[in-house]
Amino acid sequence: MKKTVTMVAVIASTLILSTKKANAQQGFVAGIEGTPQTSWLLNDDDNNNSKFESLNTISGSFGLSGQYGLTDNIGIGVNALYSYQGQQYKWNGIEKIRRVEYLKIPLLFTYSYDIATNIKLIGKIGPQVDILTNAKITDKDANIIIGDHKAAYEDFGISGVAYAGAAFKLSETWFLDTSLRFDYGFMDAENKDYRKNFNNPNEITGTNGTSTTYVNNSNRAITNNMTTGLTVGLRYVFSMQNP
Repeated sequence: MKKTVTMVAVIASTLILSTKKANAQQGFVAGIEGTPQTSWLLNDDDNNNSKFESLNTISGSFGLSGQYGLTDNIGIGVNALYSYQGQQYKWNGIEKIRRVEYLKIPLLFTYSYDIATNIKLIGKIGPQVDILTNAKITDKDANIIIGDHKAAYEDFGISGVAYAGAAFKLSETWFLDTSLRFDYGFMDAENKDYRKNFNNPNEITGTNGTSTTYVNNSNRAITNNMTTGLTVGLRYVFSMQNP
């Protein structure tokens, strides 16, 4: 977690320094955002398994945003977000949560359209890099079952992300954004070399009840990360060009 905070801080410093440097030439914007979200680890084998029951999973993300306005309506942006996500589920009737955390870096094409003097419709779309930072399994009360479950997941992923919402002008330099946010992982989130049950790693077998059950996950269906949420952000315009 300390390494992740350091990474976010470095990216934040880079965004702010590059924004200040380019202030006199271009329309740079920097801000912060947070997203209460629902998340899923989508897997067809789990959905068809009578032992598995998917539950609604509430999580969230937060981070920094940077944007450069190419015109009054079109721009490009990059964010640095820390996301708490995963899947809440029941396994043989026992409620558990597979918790995974990522540093997300989306590269965004942005478009805005004035609908009133102080209101713009905004849309953003682009690819996203997902870097795994932490993983664990807990019970429904957040008590740890598996403290380090990173071996079950791939360290890196690529997703697609989209925002759709509105920006409200608070002053000449401050804007409030509200958007629906969606991202979907194109790559398998799980490491199929993992030899335990992803949902129940402590499963044991044998007459003495102490032998760990190992499984071959090579034929397991692909697992896709997905999140949807409502993003609220505050942006500061370093130049007077419209965001």
